[in-house]
Amino acid sequence: MLVNADELRIISPFLMESFDDFFNELNGKGIKHISLTTTLKDNSLDLLKKSNSLYSFCLNCKRNNISYSVNIDNKLHGKIYITLKSGIPLQGIITSANFTNSGLKVNHEWGIITDDTNQLLKLLNEVKTVESIELSTKELEEVIKKIDTFSKVNPVSKNPQINLTISDIINEGKHRVSSNKRYFIKPVGVSDNPFPEQRRLSVDVQKLHFSKKKPTAVREGDILICYGVGSTKLLGYFEVIEGPYYLEGTSSRWPWEVKGRNLCPAYSERWNTFNNTISSIQASYDFTVPITKNNKGNSLNGLMFGLDKIQLTKEFAEHVISLIENSI
Repeated sequence: MLVNADELRIISPFLMESFDDFFNELNGKGIKHISLTTTLKDNSLDLLKKSNSLYSFCLNCKRNNISYSVNIDNKLHGKIYITLKSGIPLQGIITSANFTNSGLKVNHEWGIITDDTNQLLKLLNEVKTVESIELSTKELEEVIKKIDTFSKVNPVSKNPQINLTISDIINEGKHRVSSNKRYFIKPVGVSDNPFPEQRRLSVDVQKLHFSKKKPTAVREGDILICYGVGSTKLLGYFEVIEGPYYLEGTSSRWPWEVKGRNLCPAYSERWNTFNNTISSIQASYDFTVPITKNNKGNSLNGLMFGLDKIQLTKEFAEHVISLIENSI
C-alpha cells in the first residue's frame, strides 16, 4: 500500500506502544505526512499505553522528517488505513484490526482492501464529517507528561482502576477539526510600520486585523498562519475563535478583526530565533500540490502587493505548520 504514496491516514482506537519497527519499515517509502486519529478516554487503562504510543509516534515522525497531525475522537470504534498521493487516495483498508502488534500480526482479523478512488474519497469525506479534536504539540506534551506522572506514583495492580482525566487538556483549546476548515497566510504589520523582532504575539488569544474589505472567506475554525512584515519570519499559527467583526469609529486601515487562539505558543515566544521566512517555506516545499488555493499558483508574491491574506492549499499549510511545530 505504501508504494508510490506520500501520505498515510491511520484511524484506530488502540495503538502499538512503540512505533520503532513500523517506521523502520517505512524507511525509503516516500511518506511525507501521517495523520493519526485515535482515542484518549478519561479513566481508561489504555491511557497508560497511549502515553508511550503518542511519544513514540511523534518522535519517529520528527526523526524521519515526516509531518504529522494527531486527532482525538473518543467515539471512535472503526479501523481504517488509507494511503494517498498528492491528496488522491491510492488504497484503503477497512478492518477489525487495531493498529497494534496483536491486531496486525497475531489476531484473527478480517477486513477489505480497495483501490476504488471514488469510494475512498467518499469514505474520507465521511470521516471528516465526524467531529474530532486536533491536538497541538503543546497539548500532546501535556497529555504525555500527565499520564507519565500518574504512572510513576500509581503502580498498576492486578485489577487496576485508575482515576486519571486528560479531557481538561484536550478540551481546553477546543480546536475541533471540521471538513471545511480553511488555511490562510496573513501579514502582521505594514510596510511603513514593520513588525519589530522584539515584539511577540499573544500565547493565548490574539486580535488579528484585516483591511477595509470584510474578510468573508475567514470564519471560525479556520487557521491563520501569521508572519511579520519586515523580517517576513513566521510568527505562529492561530485558530479563528471569534469574528470577523467591524471596529466602529476606527480610522485604522485595518478595521476588520478576528480573535485567534495560538496553537503553538512555544514557537511564538521565540519566533525571531527561527529562520522560517516567506521565501524559505516556499523553497522547502516540493510543489506536488500548488501553494495557493484559489489561483492554483506556486508563489506568495501577492503578499508583496498589499494583500491582507492568501488562502493556502491544505497540503502547503500542513507543510508550513509542520515546520513551525518541528522548530521548537
